[in-house]
Amino acid sequence: MRRLLLGLLWGCLLTGGLWAQDPEVVSSSPEVGIEELEELAVGLTGAERRLEELRARLKQAVDENKTEEELQQLQEKVAKQRNLVELLRSNLLSAASGIEEDEYSGTVEAPASLQENLEDIISPISRAMREATEGPRAIDKLEEDLELWESRMELVRDAQMRVDGLLAEAEEGSELKQELEDFQQLWSTREAEAGSQVKVLGSQLEERRRSTPTGWDAVSSGIAEFWRSRGMNLLIALAAAFLVWFLIRRSYRLFAKLSPVHRGKRGFGSRAFDLGVSLLSVILAIFAAVMVFYLRGDWLLMALAVVMLLGIAWASKTAIPPYLKQLKLILNLGPVRQGERLVYEGIPWRVDKLAFFCEFRNPELEGGNLRLPVDEVLGLHSREYDSKEPWFPTRGDDWVKLSDETYGKVVEQTPEQVVVLRLGGSRKTYPTEDFLEQCPENLSLGFRVSVGFGIDYRHQSISTTEVPGIFQVALERELVGKFEHENVRSVKVELGSAGASSLDYEILADFDGAVASRVNVIRRLIQRVCVEVCNEQGWGIPFTQITVHQGE
Repeated sequence: MRRLLLGLLWGCLLTGGLWAQDPEVVSSSPEVGIEELEELAVGLTGAERRLEELRARLKQAVDENKTEEELQQLQEKVAKQRNLVELLRSNLLSAASGIEEDEYSGTVEAPASLQENLEDIISPISRAMREATEGPRAIDKLEEDLELWESRMELVRDAQMRVDGLLAEAEEGSELKQELEDFQQLWSTREAEAGSQVKVLGSQLEERRRSTPTGWDAVSSGIAEFWRSRGMNLLIALAAAFLVWFLIRRSYRLFAKLSPVHRGKRGFGSRAFDLGVSLLSVILAIFAAVMVFYLRGDWLLMALAVVMLLGIAWASKTAIPPYLKQLKLILNLGPVRQGERLVYEGIPWRVDKLAFFCEFRNPELEGGNLRLPVDEVLGLHSREYDSKEPWFPTRGDDWVKLSDETYGKVVEQTPEQVVVLRLGGSRKTYPTEDFLEQCPENLSLGFRVSVGFGIDYRHQSISTTEVPGIFQVALERELVGKFEHENVRSVKVELGSAGASSLDYEILADFDGAVASRVNVIRRLIQRVCVEVCNEQGWGIPFTQITVHQGE
C-alpha cells in the first residue's frame, strides 16, 4: 500500500507538474502588425480580382460553346482560385482576430462505444500532454510550414523566369502567347500567395519563440501551478486513503480481540477473514482516493488513478496465479504452519505469524525475531514440536566446551553470531550456524570430571578393597569443603585397569553447573588430593620404567 501511494505521488509530480494548466485558457495566435495585415489584404484583393477574371472567361467560354475539355480546364482554374481566396481570407481573419478558426469551430463527439468511452476517460491525460507540449509543437509546425513555403517560393521564381523567357520568344497574337500570359498570371498569383505565407509564418514563428518560456521556466512554473491546484487534491486523496486504511485495520484489531473466531488456535476461517479484511482495506483506501479526485473535479489525477487501476487489473491476469501458493501458505494450508517449528539457515525457529511478511521467533537468542517475505518461506517446511525441545543448546552466561576444545562462557548469542569468553579474557566469535556445528557441550546444566590416577603394584593386595574407599573419602572431604555440598553431586573411585607398570583408577566426580567455571581447578584439585593420600598411606606412585632381561 505504501509503495503504491508513493508511486502514485511520484508519477503525479513528474506529469502533473507540466500538465497543471487551466483548461479554460484558449491559446491564441500571436499578434500581427498593421503592415502585415495590409499586405495580406492586398494579396486577397488581387486573388479575388483574378477569380472574377477566371469566372468571366468561364462564362464567355460557355456562351461561345467551347469544347468540354476547355470548359473543364477553366472550371478547375476557378476552383483552385476560389480555394486560394478562401485561404487568404482565413489567414487575414486569423491574423486580425488573433484566434485560429479551428479553435472556435472545433467540436467534441459524444462517446458511443467501449473504446470511445476509454478514450474519453484518458482524454484528460492526453489533453494535459497536448497542453504541456503545445508551445514546442507549434514552433515545430511553424518551422515546417515556413520551410515548405520558402521552397515553394523558389519554385515559383524558377517557373516565372522560364515562363517570362518563353513569353518573350512567342509570336504576338498566337495561342501560345495567350496561354503563356495565363501561366504568367498564375505564377504571379502563386508568388503573391507564397510571399504572403512566408511573411505571416515568419512573423508568427518569431512571436511564438518570443512568447514561449524556456524549459526550466516551464518546469518550475508547472510545478508551482501543480501544487497550487492538483497538489492539494493529491494530498487530500493520500490522507483520505491512509485514514480509511488505518480505521479499517484498527477497527478489525478491536474486533479480533472480542471475536470468538479469533480465540484459541487460529484456523482456516480466521485466516481467510484476516486476508479478506487486508485486501478490503487496500481496495477501499484506493476507492477513497479516487472519490476525492471525483468530488473535487480533478479529472487528470482521476484519469491517472483509473489508468493505473486498469493496468493493475490487466497485469493481475498473469500475476495472480504464481501467488496462489503464497495465499495457500498465508491461509495456513502450506508446508509451513503457524505454531510449529522450522529450521532456517541452521537455526530453529517458532512460526509466530503467517502473512505477507511472516514472523518467526527463537526465545533463546538476543534479538531472536525474524521477519521474512512470504515468497522466501515457500521453500521451507515446519513440524510439530514437543515442549521439552530446546530452542538453542546454550543461554547467555552458560559455560560450554566445543569440539575444537574451546572452553569458555557464552557472553552473546544472536541469530548472526555467538561470542565465547575464554579464560584469560579473550573472546572467540562464531557464526551461529558454525557454533551449532561445533556440538557445544553445556556445562552450566551439570558436568562430570574424569581423572585417571595410578599406584604401584606393590599394593596389589589392597587395590580392590581399601584403596578406592580411602581415595573416595578424601576426595569427598576436599571437594565438598572447596565447592560446598550442593555443588558436588557424587564422587566415585573405581579400579579402571591394570596397566603395564601401575594399577590405574578412574575418578568420576559429578558437579552442578554453578561451578562450571572451575573445571580446570577441579581437575588439578583431584590430582593433588590423590598425591596427598599416597603420601599419607605410603603408597608408591609408579613411573614409566624399562626392564632389560639378559639371556645366558
